[in-house]
Amino acid sequence: MKQKALALLVTTLLASPAALAVTLEEGTQEFGLQGSLDLDYVDDYLFLLNTSYGYFLMDDWEIGGVLDVNMSDSTKTFQLGMFTEYNFTNDSNWVPYLGAAAQLANLSADADDDVDFDIEDVTALNIKIAGGVKYFINPHVAISAEVNYNIATDDISVTKDGVEDSFTRFIFGTRFYF
Repeated sequence: MKQKALALLVTTLLASPAALAVTLEEGTQEFGLQGSLDLDYVDDYLFLLNTSYGYFLMDDWEIGGVLDVNMSDSTKTFQLGMFTEYNFTNDSNWVPYLGAAAQLANLSADADDDVDFDIEDVTALNIKIAGGVKYFINPHVAISAEVNYNIATDDISVTKDGVEDSFTRFIFGTRFYF
């Protein structure tokens, strides 16, 4: 049932005949709420929530702040920082974008976790490069999909293979404009 509903939503979005003439002008504000679920994490799962607030300094160019929270059974990561994003607006509802962020990240682990390797509490600088696309449902709401590559000054990403300082994530969410 869920697959049929998702297929109907995607078909409806792709078949939309009218472009919205999306404009991301200077002075526009954006609130983003995104997330993902990683079922191949060191624990049974990883829940990622990404929130952002941005302001368009110029047409199509945005800067803002971002807060990421990652949680699993045994680890927690918090990242706070700044981002910039350039949006390639066009005559369709699809708006591709490229972005970058610098974040202060903190990884903490429970002392009694069941993982096979040591995880220490660590704080590091994380640099993120991102590319994605926004699909505007109306002039004030877009759904988004993004892939981002992260590299940090210390190991802040926990996988089944160990703790790493670089990783790639796929993020999906919603953006609101006002």
